[in-house]
Amino acid sequence: MNRLVHYGAVLLITAAIAAGLLSSVNTITAPQIEKINKQIVNEARKQVLPLASEFKESEKMTSGDEVFIPGYDATGNLVGYASTVKTNGYSGVITFVLGLDVKGVITGLKVTGQSETPGLGTNVENADWQALWIGRDKSYEFNKSVDGFAGATISPTAVFTGVKKSTKAFEAEVKN
Repeated sequence: MNRLVHYGAVLLITAAIAAGLLSSVNTITAPQIEKINKQIVNEARKQVLPLASEFKESEKMTSGDEVFIPGYDATGNLVGYASTVKTNGYSGVITFVLGLDVKGVITGLKVTGQSETPGLGTNVENADWQALWIGRDKSYEFNKSVDGFAGATISPTAVFTGVKKSTKAFEAEVKN
């Protein structure tokens, strides 16, 4: 019995030390991770709304959980909005930045995070596939033969669902 208590105490102390170390590392790295994620989103905004030279987060517009950041050209004219969209894919959350012009037409789509199946769902990161979305609007309907890819339908459908939700929110709140 004494031995069992001894092993239990050693395990408890080891677990407490490991938990403390993990907490310390998280405290140190969390701000840096947040900074890198913000840089990724800012770069993606520039890619999906190429006419914009400045994004004003202070003028953001919201519709439910959708947030639209206005983008302005060098002369100060509003050229569109960028929105960060999160949607559930096959293996987890797919995050992407969607660019919309002032009429609600997609100007670009850039996947910034995903944990989909390698070789299948990860194809949502393919630049050619992302370019397919340019020029579409809320009226577009998913076409499995064009928008999907062999072996994976859940991931592209998830992106489509996120696009549809965001473009509808844009039409309802921002465009009007």
